This record gives sequence, C-alpha cells and structure tokens, in this order.
Amino acid sequence: MPQTAAPSLASPRILAEALETPTEPLALLVGPLVTAPPAAACRLAAQALLDLPDKPPAAPPWLMPHQVRAFTRIVAIVRRFGGAVLADAVGSGKSYVALAVAHAAAAPLVLVVPAVLADQWRTLLDRLSLSARIETHERLSRDRRSMRAFPPESLVIVDEAHHFRNAETRRYGALARLVVTSRVLLVTATPVHNRPADLLQLLRIFLRDDALVAFGVPSLVVAAREPRTIGPAVQAAVARIVVARSRRLVSSDWAGMRFPERAGTRVIRAAPAEPAALAALIEGVQRLRPPGAAELHRLTLLRRLASSVPALRQSLRRYDAYRTLARDAAQAQRSLTPREFRRAFAMEDDADLQLAFLPLLLEAGVAIGDDPEDRSLVRRLLELARVGPDPKATALARTLGDSDGKTIVFVTAAATLQYLRRTLPRSLRIGAACGNAGWLGGDRVSRFDVLAAFAPHSLGVRPPPEREQVQILLATDLVGEGLNLHDARRVIHYDLPWSPARLAQRVGRIDRLASPHSDIETVAFLPNDVLARAQDFETRLATKVALQISGGAAQVETPSGSRGGGAPFDWCDRLQRLAMGTAPAARSGSSTTVTAPRDAVVLVIALEPDVEVIVVEDGVARADPADATTLLELASNGTAVAADAAAFSQAMQSAASLLRTRLSDIAAARWRAADRDRPGRRLIPTVLAAARRAARSGRAVRLARLDGLMARLTGGLTAGEGLLLSDLVADRRPLDVASLLTWHDGLPPVAASADAPIPRLVAAIRLARGR
Repeated sequence: MPQTAAPSLASPRILAEALETPTEPLALLVGPLVTAPPAAACRLAAQALLDLPDKPPAAPPWLMPHQVRAFTRIVAIVRRFGGAVLADAVGSGKSYVALAVAHAAAAPLVLVVPAVLADQWRTLLDRLSLSARIETHERLSRDRRSMRAFPPESLVIVDEAHHFRNAETRRYGALARLVVTSRVLLVTATPVHNRPADLLQLLRIFLRDDALVAFGVPSLVVAAREPRTIGPAVQAAVARIVVARSRRLVSSDWAGMRFPERAGTRVIRAAPAEPAALAALIEGVQRLRPPGAAELHRLTLLRRLASSVPALRQSLRRYDAYRTLARDAAQAQRSLTPREFRRAFAMEDDADLQLAFLPLLLEAGVAIGDDPEDRSLVRRLLELARVGPDPKATALARTLGDSDGKTIVFVTAAATLQYLRRTLPRSLRIGAACGNAGWLGGDRVSRFDVLAAFAPHSLGVRPPPEREQVQILLATDLVGEGLNLHDARRVIHYDLPWSPARLAQRVGRIDRLASPHSDIETVAFLPNDVLARAQDFETRLATKVALQISGGAAQVETPSGSRGGGAPFDWCDRLQRLAMGTAPAARSGSSTTVTAPRDAVVLVIALEPDVEVIVVEDGVARADPADATTLLELASNGTAVAADAAAFSQAMQSAASLLRTRLSDIAAARWRAADRDRPGRRLIPTVLAAARRAARSGRAVRLARLDGLMARLTGGLTAGEGLLLSDLVADRRPLDVASLLTWHDGLPPVAASADAPIPRLVAAIRLARGR
C-alpha cells in the first residue's frame, strides 16, 4: 500500500508553559475583523439592531411615504416579537399602516375597536377591499366567555389600545387570554396616560415577561412596578417594539407631509360661580368626610365644580347615593359590589376616574357607618349649588362669538354638556354629542347626524344645507378618540381631563395631515386661582406630562399647547434610514474606522436571537442605542482610515463587564430570579417529579412534552398565558400534570434557547477624532 502520511520535518512543539490565559476572554470576539466601507458597515449595524431584512416587504399602494417606513418596521417587529405597538402621533394615519400590516400578513384578521368607531373601520375595510372580524372593547368588558375564540395564527389589531393599559380590568384579561395564539398590533397615539407602566402592561399582552432580558430588562412585571418613571434601559428596550414618530419628524423628513401650524394657544382663567358662592361651595366640599378614598372623593367633587355647578349637583347626588349604599353594605357586613358601585358612579363621564375609584371604594365597604353630619352637609351643598351668574360660561360664549371657523368644545361631564347646550346663544348653531346620543338644537338625533352636520368633509358625506350645518360641537371625551373632524379649526378645552393624553386625543381630531387649514388654534379654560389652589390639579397634570415624556410619547399636549422637541423613540426612525440606505450591507463581522468629531467605538453584538449595541467612549461602556444612532450617522458619512486592531480589542475589553452582566441576566431569567412570586414556580417540583418518572420508564415522547412544559414554567409568560394558568390553578378540580400539559399544548411553542447564548460580534465601528 502506498504511503499516505509522513512525519513533519518541522513538527511544532506546544508546551503548557507557552500558553497564556487571555486577559478578557470575551475580547476574543473581535478576532480578525473584515474591513468594510463606512456606509456598508453602518447599514449592517442598523439592519441588525432593528431586525430588518435586506429587502423590505412590498408596501400596498395606499400608503404615504412616512407610512411605508412605519409599515416596514412594524412587519419586522411582529415577525420577531409576535406583536408591536404603533404609537405615531395623532393624525398621522395609523389605521392605514395597521391595515397594510394585515394585508402583508395574509392571515385571518380580527379588529378590536371601540364600539363608536366600528362603522368607521368597516368603511375603511371596504375602501381597501379587506375583510375582518370586528369585536368591540365594550363586549370584551362584558363577557369574553360568550365570544368565539380568535382564529389561531390570526393578526389582532387593537385600536385605541390605551384602554387596555390596566391589567386589573376585565377587558384586559379578556383580550390577553384571547390573543395567546395570535400576533398582535396595538394602535394608540397615547400609550402612557397616568404612569410609564401603562406601556409595559400593553407590551405584556403579547410579550413574555423575560422577552427583553438581553436588552437589560429581566422582567416586564418587575419593571412595571416602578410607579414614577421608565429607566434608560427599559426605554431603550421598548423602543425596539414601539413605532412612535413625532409630528415634527414626519413634517421635517417628508416633503408634502404637513401638519397645520399652531396659530395660537390661549389660556382663560374663569370660575363657574361668583366669588362668594364659589368660596362657600369649596369650603363645604373640603369639610365632607367621604367613606373611603376621602381625598380622591373631594378632588373629584372639586373638579366637577370647576366644570360647572350642574356637574357638581349631579356628583353630590351620586355621592349621597354612594353613602347610602356604603352604609347598607356595612350593616350587612359585606363589601360593595361592582354593580352597586356603578349605580352610584356612572361610567359615562370619566372612565379614567372610575378605574382609579373602583378598587379603592369597593375595599372600603365593610368598615363604614352612617354619618348624619356629613349627610346634612351634602343637603346644604345641594341647596347652595344653584345655577346663578356663571363667569366661565359667559367667557365661553364671548370666545365663540368672536371667532370664525368651526370649533369643538370638549367637556368632561355630561351634565356640563347639557347645561351649555341649553344656555349658550342659539345663534351659534350648536350641536352636541355625548356617547351615542346627539342633539341638533332642541332635537334629539343620532351621534352620527350631529357629526355629519359638523364635519361632512372629514366624514366623507354630503354636506347639509348651510343653514343646517353645525358650527360649534359640544362633546365629551368619547368623541376625542379615533374620529377625523378636521373641518374644525379650533379646539376648546372647557374642562381639563385627568390625563394630558386626553388633551392630545382632543387636539388630534383637527391636527391631522389631511387638514384643509394652514393653522389651527387651541383654547384652554383653567380654574381661577382660588379653585386651582383647592384642587392642585395643574400640578398633577404637569407631573403626568413628565411621565408621558419618559414613557416615550410621540407627542405631548399641555393646556398651553403642544410640547416641542423630538420624541424619545425618534432615533429608531433615524436608524431605519441607515438600514434602508443604497449601499450594499457588509457581511457579519465587519468593521470600519472613520475620522469624526468624537472618539468612540460602536459594538453591535448578537445575543441570539437579540442584538444589542454598546458604545465605548473614554474607556467606559454603556448600552445606549440612541447615542449609537448618532455615532452611526456620523460614521456613515465619514472618511475611512486605516483600522487599529488594538483599539477594537481594547473597546471589547471595556464592554466585557456589561456583556457579562447581560449573559448572567439571561441565565437567571430561565428560573425567574427577577420575579419569584408567580404560580408557575410553585408547579415546577410537580413537573420535575413527573419528568423523572418518565425518564425512568423510558417514555421519550412524554419526557419531551414535560421538558417543553418545564421550559415554559421556568421562563416568562405573556399576560394571557399567566391568566390561563391562574384559571387552571383556581379551578376546584384537582390540578395534575395532565391538566398542565393540556394547558401547555394549547399555547404557541416556547423557542428553545441556551441558558447563556454565545455572543457574536456583528459589526464594529470606530470613530477617531481627526488629528
């Protein structure tokens, strides 16, 4: 047989003494990087960070340029995370983007919309030749068990999704359970109403609790417990799942995409009663001793007084009825029921208030006795609350009479709407809309009839004769969502809502790309100094504005007008421009070095399946995608210079500590180290025991199913998966492993992943200050 091998004449000898332990093992990720042109390397980095394909999906022809970019990114987010939040500023055409995503998905479509907007969505579906099953928010609030399950693998679009921000409500629980096998697109211009956790609760509808651990957020549940702010890590993580572009960005980046200018913002301070009467009413309200949630009760009554005296009278009657119900419940040694609560506090005026009130008052029912002195004070206040001279209504009539163009007057209380409808001069040609009801003059008509007489062009209907057209629309906040009413040029906030998000919704009825007006105007009525001090409401509103900003709101509205500046998530759109550039993307593992005004290194690292970006500057590493975007924009247009391998290696050593923390968090998330208080953890020993029995008996199929169940229980769950598990645990029947497997088999598969993925360097971009 011919010889096939021969000894080497110079065989290398590697001795243990010659081996060296690397100073930082993770620095070996740098390796022999492939040099690429700056634009190509930056495009690669941007594509990886946003999970964008090299070739974007084809957009339907009905989208405008700014909507195409939102569509492209939403498709990528839904593909990667199973859901997304579309939170572009009010008036930018989110409905069209959402239906474009549905068109591209080619899956069964379910729309979950407010009942008042159902017909508007049907019209849009017909116009675009699409079909969908439509369910309403209100039906979800009533009884989900009577609803048919959503089709598996369907796309569920939830319009005005901020109504699902409270995880304790029936509608939230119903939606979360129904979408466990679906992909979800949540559409809202105002995802944050009262606190940053609003947005995190929305994300939990489709995201598993540990879905963002690679981005520095080990648990969405734990992050949502922070009542005041969203930290930088959480904000940077959720930006990858939320498309939220400000009006400024849309207007500046696309020619022809023009929102109307703000012609002016007026503030009018006025009280609904003369000084002496007002002081007596304030003093009486402050002396009340409400049973349970006393401060919130008094604040609510003061807000009703700030609206109008008739609104205060209505609330005093409700308060008196609540006292009676609470007394009867206490005598029977029981808590109030939700049905009894709603009899005393109607939901039609302020849903945000009801969400805050309900749990506080229901818990208070068992320890409440009668209070004759308080009931006597209520009767005296009812006698004082007589309609008399009203400086606030007079100022409104004067403001309406001094202007031209159509105006929407928003109020929070239905009683105030009826009061203004009866007292404002008939010459103003007023219509009113409250819930599904409407009024033209003294006639009761449908809500649509009123809106069609006020904004026929916006609604696409034939205008009525001029003498029958409405110039002034009185409306509650139920009209402040989803409707196009840009025939109007002015919005008047006669009352301030609880949340600045509602201010944005109101102004959004007229501040739209389709507006025929070159400018629009807003007017805000604020309480006079005496009433403002009593309720301290403006301070509360300012606090919520700050919380909205930290939560990533694309546009923030205040009583004095729209807040300028870019939205916190606009960097994602800038990054997307780099990802969609004309230069071919470099291959993974590329690097580039350019001259720039700053010295920094941008490291894009894959922690499969996620991709994080680390900025190293002055030897300090931080996960900062917003600043990384700025650096990538600089580098993309920079001049390439010779690479310095040592500089990249040093940057990787600086980033290693942060990277190691992320790997540790990923490993810990598998056993729910960040949030141990969940029912799934208590079931793990039972499943482990069943797995050992299956292994001993050689039942491979059952062992594989139990392994999948274990992966689900030890990992994070979506809100719906957790609720379904809680339903199973709460069932009176004995809970066994077979029941858990049935629950597990009915859910989407859990993606298999290592406890700690192996990091991979996608791209390295060095910016070197020119010498």
